[in-house]
Amino acid sequence: MAKVVITLVLIAPLAFCMGMPFPLGLAHVAGYAPHLLPWAWGVNGCASLISAILATLLAIHLGFTWVILLAVLLYSLAAFLELRIVPWGQTIIRRKVN
Repeated sequence: MAKVVITLVLIAPLAFCMGMPFPLGLAHVAGYAPHLLPWAWGVNGCASLISAILATLLAIHLGFTWVILLAVLLYSLAAFLELRIVPWGQTIIRRKVN
C-alpha cells in the first residue's frame, strides 16, 4: 500500500501539469475564437502523434535525459507564451450576455 501512495504522490503533480494546459487552452480559444476549436483539436492530435514518435527517436539518439529536458523546456515556453497572451489574473473566457 505504501508503494501505491508514494507512486500517486510522485505522479500526481506531473499528471496535473500535463493535464491542465489543453483544457485551459480550449477554454481560451472558445472564449475568443470558437471557430478555431476544430483546429485546436486537430493540432493537438497531430502534435500528440508526432511527439510520441519524435520522443522515441530522440531518446534513442540523445538519451532519455535530453528528452525530458526538452519536454520541460517546451512546456515552459508554452506556459510563458500563454501568460504573455493572457496576463495572470485575467479571465480567459468571455461569456455572452443575453
